[in-house]
Amino acid sequence: MVNFLVLGIEIESIKKFLIKALETVDTEVASICNQEESGKFTGIDDFSNALFSPLAREAIAIRAVFYELNALVEWELVELARVPYQSTKSKSPKSFADIKSLDEVSRVKLVYDLPFNNICELIEGYYKINLSELSSFKQVQFIRQSINAFKHRKGFKDIRRDKGAKLLERFTLDRENAYQAIESTRAFLMELLQAVGRYLPD
Repeated sequence: MVNFLVLGIEIESIKKFLIKALETVDTEVASICNQEESGKFTGIDDFSNALFSPLAREAIAIRAVFYELNALVEWELVELARVPYQSTKSKSPKSFADIKSLDEVSRVKLVYDLPFNNICELIEGYYKINLSELSSFKQVQFIRQSINAFKHRKGFKDIRRDKGAKLLERFTLDRENAYQAIESTRAFLMELLQAVGRYLPD
């Protein structure tokens, strides 16, 4: 697991990516709007068609931010679960060092093969913390739920799992969501590192 300084650099890189991507979109949209005002677009759909590409890229950039933030959180959680995982009972080898031949490679079950909820349980039990009580935990869960929805269901909510979700309702991600997600991830990871004693503020 890396320290918060490195995590901070990674998070800032994601934020700068978002800023740059949105600046590019804004520049292009402004140019298109100027062309519309000057009468360049004569067809009924010319203006909306011209806007489609930059707005689509904006949506892609925002989803990319959510993907990267979710990956950061999940990796940190997996790293935290690595030690307690080694002390759990398992019929499968827990590392490649536990096998005697390459024929057994497929039997190895590494910590990142575990379901997300099991990883969280290992962390809570070993470090004596409650993840749901950490700052921004709900927002981090929103990041994970929304990005999984886009990955598996084109953004549609799962009425079986997403509390209060309506049929054919989709997650809506915008610029404000993206910037909030960045700060929520920063706050969650800082408090997480402090809670497990891996990061001590000056």
